[in-house]
Amino acid sequence: MKIFDWLKKHPRAILLAGLSALLVLPSYLRAYTLSGASAAPTVILGEKFLVNRAAYDLRLPYSRIALFQTGPIRRGDIVFADLPIHISAIKRVMGLPGETIEVRENRVIVDGRALPVQPVDGDFSWVSPQHHMGSTVFMEDDHWCAYTPGADQYRNSVSVQLGANQYFLMGDNRDNSVDSRAFGPVSRDRIVGKMIAVYSRTNRKARRD
Repeated sequence: MKIFDWLKKHPRAILLAGLSALLVLPSYLRAYTLSGASAAPTVILGEKFLVNRAAYDLRLPYSRIALFQTGPIRRGDIVFADLPIHISAIKRVMGLPGETIEVRENRVIVDGRALPVQPVDGDFSWVSPQHHMGSTVFMEDDHWCAYTPGADQYRNSVSVQLGANQYFLMGDNRDNSVDSRAFGPVSRDRIVGKMIAVYSRTNRKARRD
């Protein structure tokens, strides 16, 4: 009961705390609308997604000054990053610090082991032609990816040893994604946050189970 008595006696403190939370929250939780095609079919053009900008590092509000790490970056995470090609975009983490990564005919090889893939039997005609999505959708290590066997200019990449704070990022739409296969590993300080939800889905005829 004491806490309720205190709340009744300090309404201004409650109001101030609420206003502070409203001002700070957008610094750590932010919504975006997808404007590129490299995440199809996981996220497609026009869909809105939510990024937790404190998932990996707590930064001073509205700054890039990191105070401390809050969680590990894992393979399979979709991250929002400042890419070396001077754009910010979402990509999937495929390689972790210390690993050796190679892409061979669109197969991701981690420390000499190819990640498992399985063709997905489904109708993906809801993905519009402007995505230039690959001809076949695969389930790769528990997520969708799409590519046209033998067709993509980035279907092969040289083996790279990732440094202590480096990550190998790729788009799920392999035929139409400029990613670490082209510009190399991405350092941790370029990773802004983690995509945690897609909250404005377009109509889809096929959904992941």
